Amino acid sequence: MVYTEENIRELLNKILEPPLALFSLQVQNRKNHALIEITLDHLTHKTGSVSLFDCEEVSRRLKEELDLWGEEFDFTLQVSSGGVERALRIPEDLDRFQGLLAKLEVLLEDGDWDKRIFRLGERVGDSIYLVPYDRKASKRKEIPAIEKPLTEIRKGNLFLEL
Repeated sequence: MVYTEENIRELLNKILEPPLALFSLQVQNRKNHALIEITLDHLTHKTGSVSLFDCEEVSRRLKEELDLWGEEFDFTLQVSSGGVERALRIPEDLDRFQGLLAKLEVLLEDGDWDKRIFRLGERVGDSIYLVPYDRKASKRKEIPAIEKPLTEIRKGNLFLEL
């Protein structure tokens, strides 16, 4: 038997219950061995982070299901959380994480792409309002938001300020 993303995804659909959801899945098959990497999402957590207990529980339940497929196939299973600095799915995560900081790869006026930190604002149609983040700015000084077309945002991650 070959482990595929499709048949692993079917098992996960039976196992995962809201607010847990699948964020990403990768299956790499080798001779008599598969590496199954699962990243979970917590739909009601502020940053989508999943607890260690949730990862362990999903791992245990999925392993039980996979063991039913037969002992002749060896697999390595990795279940993790997207974490507090998770990758963003653009545009939907821009709405979901409104108000949080994000490191975004944006198109600059000179045509170059650069990574900048912004506080995510409201998305209106095909644009989003972003407030540039400045660690050194005093809390009294308000930095105005800029409107950025979504086509000028290539990728991003949540950003945790310590």
